[in-house]
Amino acid sequence: MNLDSLKSQYFDGIYQSKAFLIKEKPFSLQSGKKSHLYLNHRNFLSQNRYLSLVARIYYELCKNVEYDFQLGAVDSVTSPIIVGAMCVNFNKDYVVIKREALTHGTQEFIYGNINQPIILIDDMTSTGGTLIDAAEKIRSKGGVVKHAIISAYRDEFAIQQLKLKDIELLWIASFSEILAYLNRYLTENEKYLANIII
Repeated sequence: MNLDSLKSQYFDGIYQSKAFLIKEKPFSLQSGKKSHLYLNHRNFLSQNRYLSLVARIYYELCKNVEYDFQLGAVDSVTSPIIVGAMCVNFNKDYVVIKREALTHGTQEFIYGNINQPIILIDDMTSTGGTLIDAAEKIRSKGGVVKHAIISAYRDEFAIQQLKLKDIELLWIASFSEILAYLNRYLTENEKYLANIII
């Protein structure tokens, strides 16, 4: 099955599972901004068929990378879930990168051994901040980060921020692409709200 077909399944899945939300009252984002659009991967990825689909698409995106790699789970709810599915299905090693060191045990930021370049994995990004923080921590330990993969991004800002840090972002879709695909299902009010920028 080709990547375009898998992407269509992803779009259909986030619509059918009501993971792509458009609301009158804007959502508060991790970045501190507000938006009428929100992609709720937490419930979406709790369903095995969608987790398997996303892991497969991410693995297809990994084929754009011309070196052997391990995966990096960043400090988010969904990243370790996606990385776990990819590791089991595609025989890859991983590391986990936390924003803050735990206060017990080894008190480290990175869990696992860095043996190869790391591809960072997350579900989506608005600013690229979580991915950049993880890359800096890997690099501070002598590791290499050249790529990150996400499901979706809001706008070009995150891509530009990551590029400034020498990280190439790969993705399933932009919010614009998702909206274009879902347009036939949206009410007029949803279409209006989708175009409001706060």
